[in-house]
Amino acid sequence: MKDHDQQNWYAVRVKYKSEKVVLAQLAKKGVNAYAPMRRYTRRYLRKIVHHTVPVLPTYVFVQVAQQDFIRVLETEYVYHFVKIGRQLSPVSVTEIEILRRIEGLDDSFVLSEAAYSPGHRVRVSQGPLFGMEGIVQHIKSKGRLIVNFDSLGTALQIEINAKQLESSAS
Repeated sequence: MKDHDQQNWYAVRVKYKSEKVVLAQLAKKGVNAYAPMRRYTRRYLRKIVHHTVPVLPTYVFVQVAQQDFIRVLETEYVYHFVKIGRQLSPVSVTEIEILRRIEGLDDSFVLSEAAYSPGHRVRVSQGPLFGMEGIVQHIKSKGRLIVNFDSLGTALQIEINAKQLESSAS
């Protein structure tokens, strides 16, 4: 198999709030595309509304071979492939798996509690992000922390329950 026939994951920049439309258009073209989404519910006075929003706004991940780049770029609301410097760099499968794990986060955990301070290196000990390491960025009320996880060349800040963390020696 030649290098340009190999299908890799790539990040694509899209128009703000058009991730779902781009996913549908790419599916019609037969392109394997993924955008991590989070679901949340908002309760209003007279109704309950369920929302699905992207974890990384304006980013969609596509799994394509090099000869299919044009098909992706011809899709409405797609701006360009994300590059590091001038190089088009594929996203590793492990990073896509991390995004899938982040997408599945929920708050149904009952674990032990410890005190952490900003700058403290921690490891996730339970849940979908098990094994990931990061640095405590900010402490919120009710045992919630903002933890900075380095992935995809950008920092992902995730609000996580302190009970899901343990100190990391590394």
